[in-house]
Amino acid sequence: MVNRKDRLTDKEYKIISDHAGNIDHYQQHHTIEIGQQTLTVHDFLKVDHQLYGLTMQPEKADEFIVAFHCPMPNQMPVTSPQDVHTAAQSLLKTDYAYPIQRKSLDSNQDHVFYKGKEYIEQISQKHPNAGIYLTGQALAGAVCAYVATEQPAVKKAITFDSPNIWSSLAPSIQEKAQQGDYTRVLTEYIQPSHYVGLLNRHDHGVGQVKYTVPPQRQGAVQESVKYKQREIDTFLKSAFASMNIEWNESFDTNAFLALISGSLKENGYSFHKDGSARILDEQLDHNTSFTAMLLQEIHSGRAYAQSGLEIIIKSHLLKNSSYDLQSVIDHEVHTIFDKIDGIDESVKDAVQHVKQELKGLVGFGHYDLLSPSDVEALVEEVRMEQPHSSFYSHEKQLNALYTLRDYEQELSTLSRHMYTMGDDYAKADRRLAMQMGIH
Repeated sequence: MVNRKDRLTDKEYKIISDHAGNIDHYQQHHTIEIGQQTLTVHDFLKVDHQLYGLTMQPEKADEFIVAFHCPMPNQMPVTSPQDVHTAAQSLLKTDYAYPIQRKSLDSNQDHVFYKGKEYIEQISQKHPNAGIYLTGQALAGAVCAYVATEQPAVKKAITFDSPNIWSSLAPSIQEKAQQGDYTRVLTEYIQPSHYVGLLNRHDHGVGQVKYTVPPQRQGAVQESVKYKQREIDTFLKSAFASMNIEWNESFDTNAFLALISGSLKENGYSFHKDGSARILDEQLDHNTSFTAMLLQEIHSGRAYAQSGLEIIIKSHLLKNSSYDLQSVIDHEVHTIFDKIDGIDESVKDAVQHVKQELKGLVGFGHYDLLSPSDVEALVEEVRMEQPHSSFYSHEKQLNALYTLRDYEQELSTLSRHMYTMGDDYAKADRRLAMQMGIH
């Protein structure tokens, strides 16, 4: 959201993050138009083709926006167990190894996380009164998250599809995160279809974690012609084991193939008119068909999800189904009640008609002079004139009402049970969200 005139929206942060991947922008005094603002390149960072930092300054503002960018690992096809092993070794030589292996970021000063921190410290020392705003995607987003925990000058960090670095942080930083120190500083947006962004998402979140609406058309990750995903998963675990690396359950075949095949370039984000990112909770609430579709996508394997995300979807699905069922009760069942109650009025009209006809035949007050056959003939005549009355049976009407009321009670009970189940899921989700730092 925009807090002041000179603040950027989530959408604009995403655009800036995309710009950081274009090497043509890394020139002093180069200008980039973002919405109604002009950002001027103040400085830039290039670290051995592993980390780039594009530092921009808005007009007449004592603040800097730094967009980090980490190039994707070298792409390669995977068609054999040896390819998996080679690709795994290649990937773990990059700084993706830190979130994958949950390695401590305090171990050395050679990784991109430390280089990013060092760069922001230099900016802060040169401009001690300036506020610093960060953005980045994937691994670069994780760098932003790390720097935000280490550098007080960072006022805000907006990241997209970055792996969770919770388990790589120092215990003192984790304690601050649990206390909510970074909730207002760091916002991490995650697409449910982005495998790297879901890495370690069952861990506690550092700042705010918001799952966004998935793209309508998800780009397929590389499919092996010779080997199935399950086989590659087995080969990948074997490769990790051969390198004496503990297997990270949240790093699956999809994440591995997506990283090495370079299939993470799709921009699946959608935004409101005010520039704020559309989040999953907004779409799931009172939207049963979308909720069911997303859950089906997860179960079919087309979208990867952690248990926390699945709980969010299930809770919404149950609650939404309860709302739909109650709507059926309120409208369709009650409409039938009204129709059955309306039979009484039709019957009263028919009875009055019979009485009028009887008066004409025998005179007022002399019904006892009629024979049964006279009455039957008259009723038949009335039936021919008003067919609706011939279907009336008081016994049938009562049976219909009793049956319908039983049906209503059963539906209402089912609706309450579904809502209770959904509410239980939601409570579990909130407990899990508190543990994960999701708000």
